[in-house]
Amino acid sequence: SSASGRSSSIPLEAPPSSSRHLEISAPDPFLPHQGRRPRLIPSRSISIRSSESEPCNFRVLFRSGPAPSGRPSLLQAGDAAAAMSKSGALDLASGLGGKIDKEQVKSAVDEYEKYHGYYGGKEESRKSNYTDMVNKYYDLATSFYEYGWGESFHFAHRWNGESLRESIKRHEHFLALQLELKPGMKVLDVGCGIGGPLREIARFSSTSVTGLNNNDYQITRGKALNRSVGLGATCDFVKADFMKMPFSDNTFDAVYAIEATCHAPDPVGCYKEIYRVLKPGQCFAVYEWCITDHYDPNNATHKRIKDEIELGNGLPDIRSTRQCLQAVKDAGFEVIWDKDLAEDSPLPWYLPLDPSRFSLSSFRLTTVGRIITRNMVKVLEYVGLAPEGSQRVSSFLEKAAEGLVEGGKKEIFTPMYFFVVRKPLSE
Repeated sequence: SSASGRSSSIPLEAPPSSSRHLEISAPDPFLPHQGRRPRLIPSRSISIRSSESEPCNFRVLFRSGPAPSGRPSLLQAGDAAAAMSKSGALDLASGLGGKIDKEQVKSAVDEYEKYHGYYGGKEESRKSNYTDMVNKYYDLATSFYEYGWGESFHFAHRWNGESLRESIKRHEHFLALQLELKPGMKVLDVGCGIGGPLREIARFSSTSVTGLNNNDYQITRGKALNRSVGLGATCDFVKADFMKMPFSDNTFDAVYAIEATCHAPDPVGCYKEIYRVLKPGQCFAVYEWCITDHYDPNNATHKRIKDEIELGNGLPDIRSTRQCLQAVKDAGFEVIWDKDLAEDSPLPWYLPLDPSRFSLSSFRLTTVGRIITRNMVKVLEYVGLAPEGSQRVSSFLEKAAEGLVEGGKKEIFTPMYFFVVRKPLSE
């Protein structure tokens, strides 16, 4: 399509029959123009329509001017409630692939998928190539995460009446309180993503937080977000592998990890590095992704769910809660307390991904929202705004969501096995 208003039809998945007109508004999109390099055309929107006679065929129109007054789009409603940091379709498109050359995204997806058991890959290969696998995963997936979830890429214990965003903040504050963070402390966030928890914890506790991350794209994004909220001088990012940290012994007053060290090929080695850089007498707190005692490795359904979660989340292997606790002991830590916080969460942690529920506050995660996103990515890839392979990334992330929901309902998986441990004063 071009600025002149010409349109083309692309076969897309129809939303539920109750929604025959859906509009996706994206501020300041880049649109192809007369075969040349995409140019900026402000105040455009994408309308996706279906007719009763053609329920699975949408017309995609690029139209100038604001969205029709008095009829906000569903995505706009979701944005207003969730206050997502990447608000538009073109923000999503511009970030797809991360630092991977846009022409190489499809081949990167091919290579990433081959690592995983869902496609016949082996655990040994994932562990020996974990740096490449995890970097490809976050280059491919980060924009989808930020578009759908916000800046903090994690689940949370959740109370009745509490929004997803509120629960995520409380989850982060809970960790900070368990570490007894105080103003002036020097803190390390291991596997910090784009720094959502880092910024929240730094502001909540008045501490200086360093984010450790091995992905260039996420660090670039995180630094920009730090500057935007005035934390550029007090919080920073370091690019490094958490199996080989570039810090001196006994550097930090506290260390935490939120759903990140599950990417480590060897938990003992990872926890030993954390132990090394933590000051004696100080604490490490972590939310770990784990399989529970309900998991049966001989159950084909359980194995499929585990494979789906590993594929859609860049994991070499999902360890059990028992394995994680033993690994942190083997690294030299003293266990203060541990608990699977999913066990007594009033609302299920997987609720935002459950296709049977609907919420405006996290609209993009609902069934209708995911259909819209899926179709939108298809459109963006078709018109050349998103790189080839973007639909496949969307697909394996949806597969992961299905596995997470099923794993949560069967109580064979938890994303919030929490423990606080201390490095002894004397070794």
